[in-house]
Amino acid sequence: MNWFAFVWLALMVVFMVIEACTVSMVSAWFAIGALAAMIASLCQAELWLQIVLFVVISAAMLLALRP
Repeated sequence: MNWFAFVWLALMVVFMVIEACTVSMVSAWFAIGALAAMIASLCQAELWLQIVLFVVISAAMLLALRP
C-alpha cells in the first residue's frame, strides 16, 4: 500500500479536528481535498497528481460553498 494514502488520511483528520475546534467552516474544504488526494493515492496516482487534486478540489469547494 502506498504510504502517501496515510499522509493524506492524517492531513484529513487534522483538518477535521481543526474544523471541530473552530466552527467557522475554514478547514472543511481542505479535508475534502485531502480525501480526494487520498482516493487518488489509493488508485496509484502519481504524487504530483495527488497534490494537484488536493489544491483544485479544495479551491473548488471553497469557491462553491463559502458564503
